[in-house]
Amino acid sequence: SLVLGTKVILVMGHERCGAVEAAIKGAQVPGRIGTLLEAIKPSVDSSKDKEGDKLENACKANILAQVEKLKSSTVLSELIKAEKLKIVGGYYDLDTGKISIVS
Repeated sequence: SLVLGTKVILVMGHERCGAVEAAIKGAQVPGRIGTLLEAIKPSVDSSKDKEGDKLENACKANILAQVEKLKSSTVLSELIKAEKLKIVGGYYDLDTGKISIVS
């Protein structure tokens, strides 16, 4: 964003995400995929008591968590404060191809 002049960063998740589903099931996977699942687990935990579809709720919670992580970056937060950058989260519907904004 600082170099290329990017105005918007879109963090996108999608329905029926296999990685989020594996994190919900507590799958033990070695290597980088296992590290990814560990990073998703807090989103699974924070959304587990919400009404509705568990997988969809966890996917959306993970999108929001990643948006917040980016917003906490020193460089990006300065650009946001200066109104030079927006960071938003989107949820992609695989059946319709539509993206709903979640943040």
